[in-house]
Amino acid sequence: MADTPPDITNLQLYSMALVLSRAAKDMLRVKGGIRLSAEPEIRERRIVQFGKRMRIDGLEKFSERTVFSSLHFYRDKSDMDKHNAVGCMIVYIPVSYLSRLLHLLDYPRVEEDDEEDLLDGCGTLTNLFGGWFVKELSAQGYVHLEMSHFESYINTAVNGIEFSSDQGSKCEIDFKIRDVKRLVMELTMAPIPHY
Repeated sequence: MADTPPDITNLQLYSMALVLSRAAKDMLRVKGGIRLSAEPEIRERRIVQFGKRMRIDGLEKFSERTVFSSLHFYRDKSDMDKHNAVGCMIVYIPVSYLSRLLHLLDYPRVEEDDEEDLLDGCGTLTNLFGGWFVKELSAQGYVHLEMSHFESYINTAVNGIEFSSDQGSKCEIDFKIRDVKRLVMELTMAPIPHY
């Protein structure tokens, strides 16, 4: 990859992050007519863990109240039943932008003071992004991954989230809409079979 940023060491993970960023851009454009102000910025980050769970905090992504959802990817249903994830995706959205983004994508608006609606709204978008990512991976010849149900949080996941503990890094992807960072995704992914 000639245009790989110099701070990227895990090229396999970076290539998966490129697929995710492309799938997310396509989904935003096709479903909501949303065009990004710039190409998504991808950075590799070390995973901070405690008790075999990944530490995540929405306030590290945005300096305001943030809702985020995670979901896991599995090679097949058997691995899903065993909680043997091959990857994890986390989607962060500022609470102040979530309702607008849902509206642009033809989903009902949510109220900023209704915590359950915020959690469900972010989870809905995370499922949508995850589905487009799995579809894009399959189109590129990778095995079709199974996807878990989302888990959502506001500001922080006190107990962290599950992840494949053999992974030491993740990619963080920033998306700018109208020149403002409005969406952040993180991805961990072990090597997956390619046909």
